[in-house]
Amino acid sequence: MNDKRKRIIFIYEGVKAEEHLLQNLVKVFFASTTDISILNCPADGNIYMLWTRLKKDDFETNVIDVLKEMSTIAKERLRDYKASSFSEIYLFFDYDGHNDNIPKEYLRRDILGEMLRTFDNETELGKLYISYPMIESIKDIDAKTKDYKTLYLSLDEISRYKQIVSSQSDYNNYSQIDEKHWLIACKASCKRASLLAKYSSDCTYDYFIHNLRQEELYFYQKKNYICNGQFVCVLNSVPLFLLEYYLEEFWDKVIAV
Repeated sequence: MNDKRKRIIFIYEGVKAEEHLLQNLVKVFFASTTDISILNCPADGNIYMLWTRLKKDDFETNVIDVLKEMSTIAKERLRDYKASSFSEIYLFFDYDGHNDNIPKEYLRRDILGEMLRTFDNETELGKLYISYPMIESIKDIDAKTKDYKTLYLSLDEISRYKQIVSSQSDYNNYSQIDEKHWLIACKASCKRASLLAKYSSDCTYDYFIHNLRQEELYFYQKKNYICNGQFVCVLNSVPLFLLEYYLEEFWDKVIAV
C-alpha cells in the first residue's frame, strides 16, 4: 500500500455489465500505467442514495467512508483503503428516466442536475458520468459506421432496452473489446455528444473539452429530448471519460481510426 503510483477508483451500480466493461477498460488502457481499484456499488447503494447520504452530512463526509457504510461489498473491497488512498474518483451510473430510485422528498427537484454539480471534480467528491439510457448503450455502436444505431429512445422503452441491443452487437462481449473498438466507441460517442449539443456531428477537441461536459450534455438531453417528448438521446459515457482523461494526444488517435 506504500507504492507511489496514482490510485484511481471507479464506482458504479451494476454488478455485471459495469464491472465487466470497466475491467476491460482497465486491461486495455490502464493496466501497465496506473493502479486502479474497481469498486462495485450494488443496487441497494445507487447514486441517489449515495448523494442523499452525502447531502445529509452537508457533503463533509467523504465518498469512500459512506460507501463502506452503505454496502457490504464496498466495505470488503475497501477494507485496506481510506479516502486519502485515492487521488481520483469516478462514478459511472445509468440515467433513471422515471425517477424510480429518487427519494420521495426530491421528486419535484432536478436531482440529477444537482448531483452532476456535486460530483464534478475527480479529486474531490468525484466526477460523475451518466450513460443514456444505461451502460448497455455501448452495444448500440456499429463498428463499421462508427456511429450509434439508435438516435433516441422513449422513456417508456428503457425497460426493454437491454433486450433491444443484446443481439448482433460488435460490443456484446465486454471482455473481448480491443483498443480499436474502444477508439471507435470514442469516435461514435463524440459524434453523438456533438450532435446532441448543436445538431452537428463535427467536433473539434477544443469544442469537446469546453462544451460537452457531463452537465452540459444533461442540459441538452433535457432541452432537446427529455422535456420535449419524453425521449432520451442514446449515449454512453465511458468513451467520453476516456476522451477527457487522455486529452488531445488520445483525441488524435480517435479521429484517425
